Amino acid sequence: MALDLLGATGVRHLLRRRRQERSLARLYPSMAVNRRIWDEAARQIGAGVRDLEGGKLEIGKGSTWVAIQLHVTAVDDEDALSRALDKAGSHRLLAEVGVAVPEQISFELTDLEAPARVLETGGSWVVKPADGASGGQGTTTGIRTAEDLQRAAVRASRSSGGLLLERQAPGEEYRLLLLDGEPIGAVRRFPPCITGDGHSSIGALVLAANRDRLAAKGEAGLKIITLDLDAILALQQAGLTPASVPEEGQHVAIKGSRSQAGAGDVETVPLADLSDELVTEAVSAAEAVGLRLAGIDLATPDIGTSLAEAGGAVIEINGTPGLHYHYLVRDPERAERVAVPILERLLANAA
Repeated sequence: MALDLLGATGVRHLLRRRRQERSLARLYPSMAVNRRIWDEAARQIGAGVRDLEGGKLEIGKGSTWVAIQLHVTAVDDEDALSRALDKAGSHRLLAEVGVAVPEQISFELTDLEAPARVLETGGSWVVKPADGASGGQGTTTGIRTAEDLQRAAVRASRSSGGLLLERQAPGEEYRLLLLDGEPIGAVRRFPPCITGDGHSSIGALVLAANRDRLAAKGEAGLKIITLDLDAILALQQAGLTPASVPEEGQHVAIKGSRSQAGAGDVETVPLADLSDELVTEAVSAAEAVGLRLAGIDLATPDIGTSLAEAGGAVIEINGTPGLHYHYLVRDPERAERVAVPILERLLANAA
C-alpha cells in the first residue's frame, strides 16, 4: 500500500504531507475551534465557562454546571455509543425498522471471495472498517474492481479486523443533527475540492490548500487533505492523477469521501427544506440505535421527499457527532448554532 501511494504521489509530496500532518498534530486545531463554539453558546444563554484539565470545560449557571469535552460531544450512555460504533450492527437495526440503508456485506481481509462476487453486480462500492473507526478513517469509495477491493481492504484493516463492503448510495451527502428526536441542524457536504491555476499539479495544489488550512488554525477545516487510496481512485475515475495539471479555473474533487471536507466544501441546509418523511426516517434511525444526540449521514438525490421514494439511504449514524460541521461552512452567516440547544439540554438534565 505504501509503495502504491508512493508511485502515485512521489517522494517529495509524501514528505511534505508528513510535515503538514506533524504541524497539524502540534496545533490540534479542533481544540481551538470547539472552544470557540462552546464559548459562543455559553454567551448566548448567559452561562459561565471554567477551564478544566485534559481539554475540558465546565459550563453552567448558578449551581448547575456540566463538564464539556472540547472535541467530543457525548450526550448518550456508553451502550448507545457502542451500538453506533458497530457499523454492521447499527445497519441491521436500521433495516429492521424500515429505514433505507445501502446493500452491505461483512468480510475479512483473509477472505475476499464473497465481496469480489458482489462487485460483479456492477456499480460503485465503499470499503470501510466495521467498527471503532470514526471520521472516515480507513474508508475508500469508488470501488469497482477486485484490485480496488484488495487495496481498500488492506487500508481498512489497519483500523478494524472486521470490514464492510457497501453499495455507494446515489445523490448528494448530508449530515442531519438530531437532539431528542428533533432536527437542530443540517448541512450538505461535498468532497474536498481544489481549483486549477493552469500550471500547478494537483499534488502541488493540495499541498497549498493544506498550508492554507494550517494557517487558518482549523477555521478552514480540521483536517488536511491526504492523497490516499480514496483520492487516487477518485482522480482515476476522472481521468486524472496527482501529477495532472488542471486548467485555470477548473474545479477538481480530490476524494470521494467527505471526511476531509473543508469550510468551503460544506453548506448549510435550511431545516425547512427537509421533507417531513425524511426527518421521520432519520428520527427512526436514531431511535433504533437508542441515541438522543445523533449525526445522521445520508445520501439522497432529493431531500424534499423520503429516502425510500428518492432512492437514498442512511449511510452512517454517529453518537459523538462533530459540531464543527455546522459551523465551518461556506455560508457562516446561515450556520445553525447547534451547540446552543445541546448546552441548554445538558444543563436542564443536570439541574
